[in-house]
Amino acid sequence: MFGLVVHFGTIWSIDDEHDHSIARGRMGWMGGSQSFFVPRQHRPSSILLSILFHHEYWVYLQHVNVLANPLLQHLDRRYGIALLKSNRHWSIAGTLSAYWAREALGMFACLPFLGGRQSRSSHSSVRSHRGAFFSTTQYLILYSILYHAIKSRGVRSDALRRSSSRFGIMTLVIDDFHLNEPIELGVSFLRLALQGMDAYVHYRVVRDMATAYYCHPVGGEYGVEGDSDRTLEYHATMGALFAVWIFHAALNQLFRCSTASVVVGAWHALTSHEGKRPPSGSISRDGIASSDDSDIGDDGSGGGLDRGGSHIDEDEDDDDGDFVVRRLLCRNGINEEGLGGRGGTASDCVDKAVRLETAIAILSVFFMVGLRTVPLGALTCTISTASSTRRFESMCVFVREMRGGGGGWGEQRMTSAVVYAWVLWSLLHGIWATLLKSSTRHHRRRSMDEARTRGGDSITMDRLGSLLSVLDLGVLIIIGARELPPDHRRMMLFACMLLTGKAFFRSMQYPRIFRKGLSVAEFATKTLILRLLTNTSPDATQISSVLAIVWIVWVVFNPVPTPCEIDASCALSDDVEEHDVVDTVFLGHPAYLSDAWALWLLPYPLRERWSAPWWTWLLWPVHFLVGYYVCNYRRRLFGDSAAFFCCDDNRYGRIRMQNWVASHFGRHFVTHPRQVKANIEACARHAEKVGVKVLCLGALNKSESINGGGIGVIKALGPNRRLSVIHGNHLTAAAVVRTISQCFGERRVKLFLTGASSKVGWAVAQALRDRHNYDILCHSTDPGRRKYFEQNGFASASTIEEGAAHSNYWIVGKYDLQLCDLIPQNAVAIVFSVPHPLETRRDLRVIEAGTLHMDLSCLDRPRVFTNKLKEHEIFACHAAGVVAAYRLKHQKLLRIDEVGPVDPNKMDSWLDDAIKIGFFVPKCNVLDKDPRSLNRENPPVVIVGGGPSGLSVAAYLSQKRIPHILLEAENDHNIFGSWAHHFRGLEITTQKKWCNLPGFSMSDKDFPNETVTAIEYQRYLKQYVHRYAINIRRGATVISVEKGSEKDPFLVKYRNSTGIGPTEAAVEVVRAWSVVVATGKHRIPRINTSDDIIGKLDTVGMPHVHSTDMCDDATWLQAIRAAQDGRLCIIGFGNSAADLATMILQRCNEDGDADNEIKTKIHVAARTIPPVFPRRYRFLRVDTLGFIMRGLPETLQDILVKVLWAGIPGSKICQSAFPSQLKRWNKIKGRVPVIDKHGMLAKGFQSGILVGHGPISNVTKGKVHFDDGPTVQNGGTKIEMVILATGYQEDCLVEREDRLNGLYKCGFGKSDRFLPLLSISEDAKCIAEDIAASYSNSLE
Repeated sequence: MFGLVVHFGTIWSIDDEHDHSIARGRMGWMGGSQSFFVPRQHRPSSILLSILFHHEYWVYLQHVNVLANPLLQHLDRRYGIALLKSNRHWSIAGTLSAYWAREALGMFACLPFLGGRQSRSSHSSVRSHRGAFFSTTQYLILYSILYHAIKSRGVRSDALRRSSSRFGIMTLVIDDFHLNEPIELGVSFLRLALQGMDAYVHYRVVRDMATAYYCHPVGGEYGVEGDSDRTLEYHATMGALFAVWIFHAALNQLFRCSTASVVVGAWHALTSHEGKRPPSGSISRDGIASSDDSDIGDDGSGGGLDRGGSHIDEDEDDDDGDFVVRRLLCRNGINEEGLGGRGGTASDCVDKAVRLETAIAILSVFFMVGLRTVPLGALTCTISTASSTRRFESMCVFVREMRGGGGGWGEQRMTSAVVYAWVLWSLLHGIWATLLKSSTRHHRRRSMDEARTRGGDSITMDRLGSLLSVLDLGVLIIIGARELPPDHRRMMLFACMLLTGKAFFRSMQYPRIFRKGLSVAEFATKTLILRLLTNTSPDATQISSVLAIVWIVWVVFNPVPTPCEIDASCALSDDVEEHDVVDTVFLGHPAYLSDAWALWLLPYPLRERWSAPWWTWLLWPVHFLVGYYVCNYRRRLFGDSAAFFCCDDNRYGRIRMQNWVASHFGRHFVTHPRQVKANIEACARHAEKVGVKVLCLGALNKSESINGGGIGVIKALGPNRRLSVIHGNHLTAAAVVRTISQCFGERRVKLFLTGASSKVGWAVAQALRDRHNYDILCHSTDPGRRKYFEQNGFASASTIEEGAAHSNYWIVGKYDLQLCDLIPQNAVAIVFSVPHPLETRRDLRVIEAGTLHMDLSCLDRPRVFTNKLKEHEIFACHAAGVVAAYRLKHQKLLRIDEVGPVDPNKMDSWLDDAIKIGFFVPKCNVLDKDPRSLNRENPPVVIVGGGPSGLSVAAYLSQKRIPHILLEAENDHNIFGSWAHHFRGLEITTQKKWCNLPGFSMSDKDFPNETVTAIEYQRYLKQYVHRYAINIRRGATVISVEKGSEKDPFLVKYRNSTGIGPTEAAVEVVRAWSVVVATGKHRIPRINTSDDIIGKLDTVGMPHVHSTDMCDDATWLQAIRAAQDGRLCIIGFGNSAADLATMILQRCNEDGDADNEIKTKIHVAARTIPPVFPRRYRFLRVDTLGFIMRGLPETLQDILVKVLWAGIPGSKICQSAFPSQLKRWNKIKGRVPVIDKHGMLAKGFQSGILVGHGPISNVTKGKVHFDDGPTVQNGGTKIEMVILATGYQEDCLVEREDRLNGLYKCGFGKSDRFLPLLSISEDAKCIAEDIAASYSNSLE
């Protein structure tokens, strides 16, 4: 019943479409179908049309039956399961690919008959300039051809692996519909939609073919008698075919045997009786692995099938589980049996079917999208007798004209035909070479061998390529001169320029990406030219049809395999030729996202190390997206072979080595560790399948956190692997020890080792101590590992600063960006981490110990990719892979695994073998001088004071290698300058970026907040001292600076209190070339005021402290209690007073007592009122504003400050809180405004918690009287404690500086304003440059 509905419904649809066309009175466009109708006198062969129509109708009926017949679906599924149980995957693939190839070929042949409206001449196939307008049916055919090609390639891949993923093609074709999960439900609906779409495409083809050629009017008139005859004819033929189909369906249900079973039986008979098969695992064609009898069941009986394979056992259990197909196609369960690979003749036939579908799909896209025409257009040409006679006569005239040499129209036509054929075939050949030609090393080598056999060489091949380029250029010139109209000849000129540029780039060895870009541009330009020729050449349709057929046949039967046929999952056997087996593979990965260009720009000169061009940083978003795709999706979409990029393939001696770059970057080890692990294991599986002998893991691919140094890779491969997995750490450790011993010889030195907990680092530490007696300090942030170091007799350090204080000789074995900042200036760094973090430090002597040099004469051809190294350089772990392959060959070993810890007693044997085969450790001269040693011909520069000013000057002098001594009175190594003498909790006002000293910034790791406290800043100053190796002499209190002699310009006297009491301190003298006084302006606090407020407070016994005394808990607690009682007074209104008031209020609020909040009050006494600015007001920051103001004249600065003072609400509140008679700042004069850091000053003055007063006029018992003006009744305010925030007094050892003679003052400037530390840095730079100039002149 369902078949009758389908059949008569289709006939009714065709008739209805035909009636609508007649009613409209035109047959060019037919509703939605938009079919093109060829007049009767130009109608093609009725035999060809009949075959195509009936074939499409039969396929249409089959598709509808498969879509809507549950019984047929059940039969096909049961039979597919039986074939899977018998391991007859290639039979399934052959049957499906044959079905789909037949469908694709049929629709491909129908394409020219279903065209849309075209501009045609009645005597030729010349089209208009715009070309064809394709019908909807043609676009649907294009979709269907591509869809079938993708399915065939997928099912071939599944058959090759004997497995299929959860949503693989073979699984989806055989498996049942599942609705248990949302994703399963979506996939099931998608399968139904695709099947329904496929049936709909065939329905459209059937309808348009029937409407166009069976319902066409006779003689060009509508509604004549011949029209009825044609309708009855196609009704009868369709009915007969439908009857056959009904009989076929009934037999299927009667015998419970699907058509697929019969086809599989025939397929098996054809592919199993054709001569002797190649042995198991052999290379059946061009290096493609195959396996014997892969389509026969394990027991030889066919797994429950008869010899024909067409019967399903009636007693077979019908319910074999909902997911039986997935279990049978499970990758692990099949690969363990070793049944993967090709299937002899069966797989060869599948390859040809897949090639046919791929060629058809490519041609369809190329013609319809590129040329704007349909392939095989010659099929629509007339075959009538009269027309044939006219064509024969025209051809004879054409031949006679060519023989007579008269030129004219015949010669022009021949030229047009030849150049059209040349351009079209060059494009088709380019498509084949790009998309369908395998580029594996085996076939390149075989081509080279064949060239040598014919007496040719690479020069001959280059000459042939040059000859073809010249011919191509000549053809383009002919086209431009004779075929194209003048307005299109610019396109021809552009194409000639592309050809010339392409040849130039090839000869100059420019990056491959440039040549590929030119090739793409050349292809696009030639396609546009060919499109123009297609619309103008009279023989374009016939030539394109013939060349299309020839190209399809050539692609299908070409002996060169396609890329998908050289599959990564094909296991190579021992029968493969020796030179085709990869001995060792080095698996690295790009460190940075921009390193992708190291692959894209190949080849490039290797005389210097590769570095990313500056413009690549502008493409960071592109790099991020590319990195995310290749790390997370490339392997998932294209299999294990897409988990890496093979960037180099050459032979070192008799060892063939490849360089693979994993498809993940350094950042992905942190952001996507699971995908990184999966990519590494996929690379290992691929290496195992293609027969690689040694896999060497490089860089972070052997990370302990990812795979335990390679142990996880070995577990993933399973116990039956043949692949050797190594990390190369033995050779790396041996190279590092050899390099260090060359640098220091036998003398005992102190070394600081980072990365000591790694395999290489721990082996290096043991070898250096036991063999050379070096003093090693091992660094680790893990307390457990530091304890382990100490148990084994090593000293340990938890911070980098400890290493900087220990030695200036560093061994860097860990990639840590903090090292780049903290390693001392002019130090020696022996680096074996990859990549090393010291690339930007030009003031260090960096010795790379993890690289070896190689003998380039052992290579069969130049290296193309070197992991960013020079041509003769190679990572030691990379060379270890070659050593392992050398050992496998010469020691007859089956496998070498090097994934555990490094044995110091065995690592030298790896280096010895490396030296045997041509690798060697680069020579390094013995370091006989302390890297920190400076020029001592003149006396040093003496710097007085160890604060930011003195350290900045010392750092500049250290960079210029000028000897210096910094004298600091403090003995504590953690105290620098006067920062320790401020009140506790002091927070620097400006952001930390404005507090950095020259050449060294605070890291976000050590200082995560936006601002820093005084304690944190001292820690930064300590790092700064280590960074620049500043020579500090502590406990030195300078007494005087005196003039000396001409040789010793200055004599600095100081009292040395190091290690002895102050009464016993000895006075010492140091000779100085120059003296820099940098004791600072905040060294001595101003304790009293001009009106002797201290005396008044002492008279009445009122407690008082200076702001610098706010350092202990008792004092702070006393101040907080006084504020909570409303009896705290702060004298002064500078930044110290503002900070103290803010901190006390914060501590009061932390108590949370409501009564205290009501009574809390702080009285602020001031003589003058400075401007008060919030640290941040909306988008404005006070420090950023100060940086901008530094470039303005002082007058404009004062105006801008006043404008802000009057415009910011908080500033106005603070100003109005004080008595009006108090003096406001009219001019800044280098003074620093008050900064309200947290907004609590404005809130406090507004709420009354902070009370502004004038200066203290009198002090009585328990009360303080403020001078708030005559209008204010002042009976005194009860005060329990007074804090004097009266600032600091400037005290300098010298009254004035004498820069002309070498006496300088630093840090005493008056113009620091908002950014005093930045001004100090600038002043220090000027002083250091002046000293360096005079020092250099003295040496000359």
